[in-house]
Amino acid sequence: MKISPLSPTYFSRLLLLILAIGISAPRTSFALFDRGGNLGVGTRAMGLAGAFVAIADDPSASYWNPAGIAQLDLPYLTGSYGSLFNDKNHSLFFSFDYALKSDIHLGLSTDNLFFTDIPGSHEDQYTGSVAIPLMKLPDNRLFVGINFRYLYTDLGNGTGTAEGAAADLGFLYVKPLENKMRFSAGLVLTDISTSVRFDQTGVEQTIPPILTPGVAFMFDPYTTLAVDMPWTLSNDILLNEQNLRIRTGVEHWFLDGRLGFRAGFTSFLTLPGDFSVGASYRNPQWTIDYAYMGHSDNLGNSHRISASWLFDVGEGTIDSKPSIIESFVGDQKIYLRWDIPEGSHADGYLIYIRTDDEKDFHRAKQEPIQSKYCLLRGAKNGVRYHAYVTSYVDGKEKSSCNEWITTPRPMSDDAKHYYDQALSFMKDGKEASALYSLRKAEELDPNNYEIKDLLKRQQTSTHEGLVPEGDTN
Repeated sequence: MKISPLSPTYFSRLLLLILAIGISAPRTSFALFDRGGNLGVGTRAMGLAGAFVAIADDPSASYWNPAGIAQLDLPYLTGSYGSLFNDKNHSLFFSFDYALKSDIHLGLSTDNLFFTDIPGSHEDQYTGSVAIPLMKLPDNRLFVGINFRYLYTDLGNGTGTAEGAAADLGFLYVKPLENKMRFSAGLVLTDISTSVRFDQTGVEQTIPPILTPGVAFMFDPYTTLAVDMPWTLSNDILLNEQNLRIRTGVEHWFLDGRLGFRAGFTSFLTLPGDFSVGASYRNPQWTIDYAYMGHSDNLGNSHRISASWLFDVGEGTIDSKPSIIESFVGDQKIYLRWDIPEGSHADGYLIYIRTDDEKDFHRAKQEPIQSKYCLLRGAKNGVRYHAYVTSYVDGKEKSSCNEWITTPRPMSDDAKHYYDQALSFMKDGKEASALYSLRKAEELDPNNYEIKDLLKRQQTSTHEGLVPEGDTN
């Protein structure tokens, strides 16, 4: 819908150009290419209200923390569309991410924002991203990434254009904890020495840098809580001491990680906040995401939807990086099971391990093993062990999984009561009663190897446990 040139909406968009014409020195612009407000890319990230700096594990990582694209080991193509502020703005975002064999991760993305109230007006950002791991043993836990961005805007209706260049620097640290928990922290500086030049006046306007620390805690493989605190590094009085913002989000996945729901909240410290919700469905090759955000100050509602595709680049070309799926402990035992991405290949696997008191990792087994599981016997109860798995391809070590921390221990007394009861029922041929007792033992000690192993033997027709009879692993 066209609006009159005298309308407040039209005037507010022209105000930037008037300011540029009326000043002789650079002045901060908060409207152009704003990274600290309600705008953002990545449907999953926006469902978390933008609390994504310390997560950054999907293709929108280039926007929130370029170091995060080092977590993407497979080629991804992503596209998203947003109807923002009651359809006053439209957004498009596309990205392609690819990991080289040298462990250099590359990304290309476009972020386009269209202002429907002023015909022809839009903002465009074209980004190239590079990320590398700084720590390779026992896993790539510290990443660094950088963005190089080209900025272009057309203010619409012949009022001029502006263009410039920008750079962002990001760091991401990931620390695995016991019981499948994980802590991560990120730090990003966006718009390093960034300005745009107006073509009609030659005047440059500075875009203020934003420093964003963020932390995230993964309670289990499916539940994450994240907090970001973007801080706009500017003394401009127009900010009225509102240069600090808090973003929080929580996410949980159901159905073995296929169906996800999330919610978030973002606010300046002294202004009303914005709530967001989102949902996702994913399978090994594609993901669909949706996010809703309700805005304060009569800005209206925003909706985003996106789709991501995992590229099938051919047999053997996908990185064979293992991912640990299960970990159980028992009396002087540690059990690990892992898998590698579909389409990849490994000739075998090497397991490295150390205790808290040991500085260096050593091989738990000297020769590569062929199975995707391993039972480590002889571990000391009550001692924390760090372990990781490396794929073995064409006679060389290829890629390592994230470090795993676990502590072997005997079965709890309450669980052992039901475990022994199950053994007695099995001896008497009472299979149903034995299964019931094992279920009760599992509830009391869900991470115990002996319980899980016996339970699997009861449930399978071959009566094989986690490690088949005769397996030396």
